[in-house]
Amino acid sequence: VKGWAAGDPVAYAGVFTTDADYVTFLGGHYVGREAIASSYVPLFKKLLKGTQLRVDITQVRFLTADVALVHAHASVVKGKRRRNTRVNASVAVRTDGRWRLAASQNTTHRRLAEKVLAGLFS
Repeated sequence: VKGWAAGDPVAYAGVFTTDADYVTFLGGHYVGREAIASSYVPLFKKLLKGTQLRVDITQVRFLTADVALVHAHASVVKGKRRRNTRVNASVAVRTDGRWRLAASQNTTHRRLAEKVLAGLFS
């Protein structure tokens, strides 16, 4: 969150393991911390410039003492406007006493489509 607010792709990607798998809400797949950081360089220069990342963790499930499945809602905030809520699932691993994300996948939450489909098939 701090790296995002600073527009710093290296700091943002610093929460990932060196060999992490990251799937964006658009379906892009990046492997490794360096690739994740590189993918954010153009975004922080224009589209995401001056934005904040808001992350609300909704569930943490420990699979082992050093591996956790983390579910969250994340959104981009610019000023008072919150856009594009995503549902995020990540696998966090504890290495050298620090938690890092080994895998993370984002999906756009389409509330209207969800309601329509629920109405059609209920």
